[in-house]
Parts: sequence; structure tokens; C-alpha cells
Amino acid sequence: MAIRTAAQRPLEGPAAVLLLGNYRPTIALVRTLKPLGYRVIVGLGGGEGGAQYSRFVDEVWDHPPLASGADRFVAALAAVLRRRPDIRVVLPVAEEFVRAVSDARDALPADRSYAVPSRAVIDATLDKAALWRLATSVGVPVAPYAVTRTRGELRDACATVGYPVVLRPFESTRRLYGRKAIVVGSAEELAATCPAWPAEQTAILVQRWVRGARHNIYFAARAGRIVRIVEAVIDRTDEPDATGLAVEGRTVPASEDLLTFTGRLTGALDYTGVGCAQFLVDRDVGAVHLLEINARIAGNHAVAEAAGLELGPLAIRLAAADPPDVPFVAGKPGLVYAWTYGDVRGLVVARREGRISRREAVRWCARVVRTITRARVHMTWRWDDPMPTVVLYGRHVPGLSRLVGRRVRPPLWLPTALSAAD
Repeated sequence: MAIRTAAQRPLEGPAAVLLLGNYRPTIALVRTLKPLGYRVIVGLGGGEGGAQYSRFVDEVWDHPPLASGADRFVAALAAVLRRRPDIRVVLPVAEEFVRAVSDARDALPADRSYAVPSRAVIDATLDKAALWRLATSVGVPVAPYAVTRTRGELRDACATVGYPVVLRPFESTRRLYGRKAIVVGSAEELAATCPAWPAEQTAILVQRWVRGARHNIYFAARAGRIVRIVEAVIDRTDEPDATGLAVEGRTVPASEDLLTFTGRLTGALDYTGVGCAQFLVDRDVGAVHLLEINARIAGNHAVAEAAGLELGPLAIRLAAADPPDVPFVAGKPGLVYAWTYGDVRGLVVARREGRISRREAVRWCARVVRTITRARVHMTWRWDDPMPTVVLYGRHVPGLSRLVGRRVRPPLWLPTALSAAD
């Protein structure tokens, strides 16, 4: 397969960065990194896509899907990096690529920069039970929980932890009955929701449901010390029970308790890199509970960039063998943000599955419109770079997806794997 570019530009030039995982934070990253002088390459897998249509993208890589086997993907990545010495930085965005690159570091060229935290940090944060044990040991509150591996253990753990409970897949890249989390209010509801053990799950986490708003702490740390931080309150998600992905939120001044708790965790992990810590906060009763730490660029990364954290470039700087000193910066409060694509998709799915009434759907539509008009930050939309959002919506409009497919093409295609003969 021949390499070609729309403008037939030579491949020599500035250092290139390869982004792995193509979904909404990738769109924000390409808009940040390109103006800094990087040649931006986007992998085509690992999300709903869209970033490859940004005017800030120079190339795309049609790589083997991770679902076909990590070994095949890693072999293709190693081949591309050997063939392209100008690709100086690999920045995994989606969690599955963070894990794959971390696991395969010894098989990849050692003279490149891989913008992920250490493998010890990634392993510790992916294992939620281990993270919660660590959190408890350093004085970070965690709601009662249990890890279950059979239907009987699940039933008993729910009774012991105490209803209502939240069920989550142990492996966060998987979904439990198509959802990120499920709230269960009683033994009868558990029997209806989970009549048998789901075969695709190795384990299910059971945790006591805590009333409160979800707070995201977007951060960067160097040797355990926090150097960037902004706090965002999630006002709505794409699920009627608020367990899903954030679709509306706002940045607020970083609270002292959450800054302290996040700092304890990054210190205990000797964390270097960027990440997002999530807490449930009920200010009425003073309850704060850790949910998780995502050791990567967060899904709603655009809000962190708009708040002035510069986490994308900082992830690259912190991946150096000897990371530079970084001054502390607190992000800008008062930014309302929206992920309208996820909002509309959540509405459609909830209505289709009968989880909301027609009246509730009308109210949801009104909230979507209100959020669009209030938001200062949108996860994918920008007037000067509209095509990623147009393509995403175009897939759901009859006829438009075919038009988009004919009229819009990525500027350059790389083969899936490059051999020495290439």
C-alpha cells in the first residue's frame, strides 16, 4: 500500500506525535498539539472517531484493531516506529491503548517517548480494588465495596454492603449489560437486573451507592507532587440515573479536601504524568468518596485545556527521561462545558430502551438545548474546525453519511504495518 498525501508534501519536517485512540479527547489534543509545531498522526481505532477529519491532523494510521490481538497491534506499531524515525512521541489516549503500550514498552523502540505514567501507576489504577485499598491506607475515604466473581458472591455482597448498591465491571474497558455502572435498589431488583452471571465479566465490583455529585479532578503530577489541577462538577450524564459519561458540567475552584486527597494518592503512587481523579461529593452531609483514577487523558479533556492546564503538551514533557520542573497552575473556574453528541445519543438510547417516559424525553431535549446555549466549551465542536462534529452526526442522518464519506477524506493514509522492504 503506497503512502500518499493530499498535497504530496514530503514526510521530512517537524517531530511527529502519534495519538492512539480516536474519540473526543483526541479531537481536543490535535487542536492543541498542531499549533505547537508537531506533525500530528491519529490512529483510526479505539472510539467513535472523528479526529481524523480535523484540519489539524496531518496523517492517519489504519492500524490492526486491539480486539484482534494485542500482539498484532504491537508488532504493527513497532514496525511503523522503525520505519518512521520522525515519530518521536506516542501518546495513547484511550484506556485500552494506555494498557497495551504500557505492557509492550520492552518490545517498542527505546529511543521514542511514550507519554503514559509508569507501568506501576497504570497497574495500580486499573485495579480498582487495589486502588481503594491504597486510598484507605493514606486516609482517602472510599465507600464500602466488595469484589465478586460468581452469582452467589454477587448476591451475598450486595446484602452485606447494603442496598442501594452500584455494580461496575471489574475491567473498565468492558460494559455491564452495555452500561458503565448500574444502580440496584433491592434483592428483587438485582434478580431482575442480573438473573445470571454475565459470561463476559471476570468480576463485578459492588459498592454502596452514595448520594452526591461526581467531581472530576483533572491533574498533572511530577514525582507525586501535583503541578496542575482543575475541579469540575458533573451536572448531568448520558444515563438517567447519573451513572454514565458526563455531558454537562462546570469548573469550580479546587476544593481543599479534594486537592488534599488527590495529592495523597499521587504521592503514594509516585505519580508522574497526567490523569483524572473522580470523587462522589455530598456537601450537605460532608461525605466524600473516591471513585477512581484514570491514568490518562480524560474523556472530557477539552475542558481541562480550556481551563489553561495544557495537559496534552505536559503529558509529553513529563514523559522525558528527566522530566523538567513544572510550576503549579490551578485551572480557571466558571467554565460550563457540554458534550452534545453524547447527550443526544444518551437520550435516544434511554428512550429506545424504555428507561425514560415520553415526558421525560421532552424534558431531556429541553436540557440539551439549554446546555448548548450556556456552554462555553464544547467537547468536539469548534467553528474553525467543524468537520469532526459534522462527521459524527452525519453517521446518524440518512444520506448524509454517504455524502460525508464521498466528500471528506483523511489527508494521508499509512499502511497497517510496514515491512523492511517498504
